[in-house]
Amino acid sequence: MNLLRPMLEDDIDAVIALIESHDEDDAEDAQRFYREFNGCYGQFVLEQQGELIGVTGFEAPIGCDQSYWLSWTYIDARHTNRGLGRKMLTELFDYLQQQQGGRKLFVKVSDYVDEEDGPIYAAALHLYESMGFSIEVKHEDFYDVGEAQIILGMWLQQEQESPTVTQQHVAIKFNEIFEIGETEGSWSFGWHERKGGGSDAPFTVEDVQTGMDAVREESARCVFLSFPSNYAGIGDPLIESGFTQAGKLKDYYADGIDEVHYAYTFNQKLLASTPNET
Repeated sequence: MNLLRPMLEDDIDAVIALIESHDEDDAEDAQRFYREFNGCYGQFVLEQQGELIGVTGFEAPIGCDQSYWLSWTYIDARHTNRGLGRKMLTELFDYLQQQQGGRKLFVKVSDYVDEEDGPIYAAALHLYESMGFSIEVKHEDFYDVGEAQIILGMWLQQEQESPTVTQQHVAIKFNEIFEIGETEGSWSFGWHERKGGGSDAPFTVEDVQTGMDAVREESARCVFLSFPSNYAGIGDPLIESGFTQAGKLKDYYADGIDEVHYAYTFNQKLLASTPNET
């Protein structure tokens, strides 16, 4: 690498301060990630004259074949509009292609509009799209009412024709509910595969309803779930339970295996009503 160098533990405080100058929520998540989960692996910084002015990096999701997520990517506000963000990303893309054998790269962006500053992530979205990313999934009202999550994907290698993939019959058990980080009222279910294989359906409508009852008690606004596209019968009990298919990340797990996204939005008037009002 010519521009970037690997991030070190001694850089964490300066990196967190840089991220916080742009987004406090991102800074909280980044601090937890750097210090408690992944450390500095796959993270890089940009320095000029001994001053840390940029950060970028990647994370490898579990169960995926050479797919990566772009992690926090920021340039110090005093050094923006000089093409440094584009240069950082170009160098990172080259590293993922040549050193990691990267196949696809994904990134999440908000469409948040600040009352004073306007759409604060519009420039980042434009940069990503200009560098080869394209929108694959958009979750309306994800972070909060009126604030969507946009997921973009980009091929790091030449896109291949997706092979035919055999559907798998798996049995799935939901094992937790949790509020999604950086959101106001968006929840999801944790799950794992049960041993012994599955029947015609991976789970029942009743299984889904048990989870929905639990998040409803937490005053959830929305529920977002995602599953591999080669899991047979996933969509049927979800659609019957009122979910909609919200899109998919193409070839996310491997060539031919997408990540399919589902969304459910509670009727807020019914959610807020008391037993006497219904």
